[in-house]
Amino acid sequence: MSEELEYKFLDLCQKYPSGLTQQMIEVSLGHKMEEIVKVINNLIKQGRLMIIQNPDETTSYKEVSPEDQPKFRGLGVEDFLIYQLIEASSNTGAWTRELKNSSGYQQVQITKILKTLETRKLIKSVKSIQSGRKKVYMLYNMEPSREITGGQLYSDQSYDHQYIQIMKMHIKTFVENKGAVDFADIITYLRKVAEEATSQSLGPEDIQALVNTVIYDGDIEEMRDTRMGAMLGRRSGILYKPTKTPIPVNNFCNMPCGNCPVFDICSDDGLVSPKRCIYFKQYLEQDEESLDF
Repeated sequence: MSEELEYKFLDLCQKYPSGLTQQMIEVSLGHKMEEIVKVINNLIKQGRLMIIQNPDETTSYKEVSPEDQPKFRGLGVEDFLIYQLIEASSNTGAWTRELKNSSGYQQVQITKILKTLETRKLIKSVKSIQSGRKKVYMLYNMEPSREITGGQLYSDQSYDHQYIQIMKMHIKTFVENKGAVDFADIITYLRKVAEEATSQSLGPEDIQALVNTVIYDGDIEEMRDTRMGAMLGRRSGILYKPTKTPIPVNNFCNMPCGNCPVFDICSDDGLVSPKRCIYFKQYLEQDEESLDF
């Protein structure tokens, strides 16, 4: 009877991949709840079933894929709740404090659960650029958002000054050699350079941040694209050419904010903020002789 009930239960889970509620179970299976509970507990121990805590404090169950079953085997209700909270945080991740507030668990308990989930490669910790030491947790196969890593312009969540200077030099040289190029030309060239040099793939946001920095340095400037493709809307409408007019030194550009690639997403109450910026703090701690003005 238990094997037959187990088969029916898993078949029902496949029909409702987003989660099987207790009400669905009672209506669809037609067995005593005591027998169903035994099957559920057995499947959880085997790692074949995941517990989901719903906002209305009810419980749902979701079948675990065969390849992930060894990772979930033996986990308890508390482990599943923390896993679910981390899963909900998507690619921005969850802070330990957020997990504590949402679950109501003590810090010691959360630390133990996180270690278990990390060991099983269900989650991973990622250092956030807004703090040199604090970490966020996300699913193991999740790609962290740009707000967390800073994009390819950061190395191990640290601002990669040497890499950025090299890429800026390539942009300047490319524009000078071509005379005038559009953003698509720069993307094609710089991605090729980046992949050959470091096996990294720069995204459009990273490249635009680099181009803007070269403009702020006074090495290139924008001009209107009057070519036919631009007039018909098939191009951006902007070309970049070597600048002929020297730009006066702007000491704001010497500050971290002046050439920060995540400047646009920085705000007082955001994930990236001046209050948490470790580079701004380092800049303010410099003595007068080391400042370049």
